[in-house]
Amino acid sequence: MQRHNQLLNTIADILDEIIKQTDTLEIEQDQISYFHATKAPSITLYNYLQRISKYTHCSEECFVIALIYLDRLQEKHPYFVLNSKCIHRFLLISIVIAIKFQDDDYYKNEYYAKVGGISTKEIFVLELAFLELMDHQLFISDHDYMMYEKKLLEYGEIEMP
Repeated sequence: MQRHNQLLNTIADILDEIIKQTDTLEIEQDQISYFHATKAPSITLYNYLQRISKYTHCSEECFVIALIYLDRLQEKHPYFVLNSKCIHRFLLISIVIAIKFQDDDYYKNEYYAKVGGISTKEIFVLELAFLELMDHQLFISDHDYMMYEKKLLEYGEIEMP
């Protein structure tokens, strides 16, 4: 369990560093998407990740995959700025999609909406928008996964079991 919490903490730290930089940028109106809220949620990214982990019972791999999806999203759409007003929604949807792609068991979107603190309608809209932004390309090679996992372990100095 400690390794799992370290992984969540490392992912939160990485995203928090990005948010610190991007929150200082001025966002153009055409850069605002369905993912953007009017204000940033009060829950920290680490607590949000813990909440998602606790209630979804997803595999640890889903968190690594979600981070890969967010990186790929930024590569495909460099004009998208991940900031404090959208990171929670992007994170939730990337994890939900990772769960559906990776894990054998998953819940209905209504459940994930409750876990993530958004409406059922929103989760459907955001999932579809995310899949379209990703061109429905969700496969991750073993090589890419191992590279990300290694970098996360190094960044967070996480012990392998």
